[in-house]
Amino acid sequence: MIPVLLISIPFLSGLQSPDGLCADSEAMYLCEETAGRVVRVTADGRTSVLADGLSSPEGICIDEGGRVLVVEDISSGRLIEVMNGVCTTLADDLNCPEGVTIDKNGVIWFTTGGFQGGSLFTSIWKLCSGEPQRVYSLPSVFSFSDLEAASDGSIYVCSESSGIVGSVAVFRFNPDSGLLTPFATGVNACEGLNMTDGGFPMYVTGESGEVFSVDSTGACSMIRNDLSTVEDVLVWNDQVFVSEDGTGSLIRIVPYE
Repeated sequence: MIPVLLISIPFLSGLQSPDGLCADSEAMYLCEETAGRVVRVTADGRTSVLADGLSSPEGICIDEGGRVLVVEDISSGRLIEVMNGVCTTLADDLNCPEGVTIDKNGVIWFTTGGFQGGSLFTSIWKLCSGEPQRVYSLPSVFSFSDLEAASDGSIYVCSESSGIVGSVAVFRFNPDSGLLTPFATGVNACEGLNMTDGGFPMYVTGESGEVFSVDSTGACSMIRNDLSTVEDVLVWNDQVFVSEDGTGSLIRIVPYE
């Protein structure tokens, strides 16, 4: 098989520290950390502000009902629901939450802590009856960042310190057993994660400018290594998008024609 040559094309520029990405069938949603807002982006590149006045929004996800969840990556951050233009705080006083996801049962999961939060631990949490419940922790040097719920119930979570402490870039957490196991290695400073329909391939980013696809065995294949500081990755309309913090851009990765 001849490998497909991929190129990176700027899709949207002039953004202020673009970070978390998610999408529904109609649009993408993007966090701008410096601007403190969430932006809706359509397929033709038109933008509109979904929420503003936030403090360093980073992680984001959306459920089938159109409910957008965002976390603020600050020492007293919040988990926020955005619905019909209204922002509602679901949890507050969280230590630097970075990632958020919703599983198939509607349970909200998020990460906190890590070395940037000055915490002793980095943790995976879920929201139970409106209250945050810590379900797993590691020493803060592992620094959990993005996470995503799979269709089989597993939760996949990035280790932002991969390459500094150990080599595990992505862990798999089993909510039923409470076990956290290594899944993928070889991605330094793993920051963003996105699962495609059916689960795999998974796509992850290395903060220094790398994008990888990951198969169901955890094997990583680099597809780009020439980007600026990248944060998150998203597959939407059969195309791969990454938020490039270093240039303030949303980048589209497409086959060369």
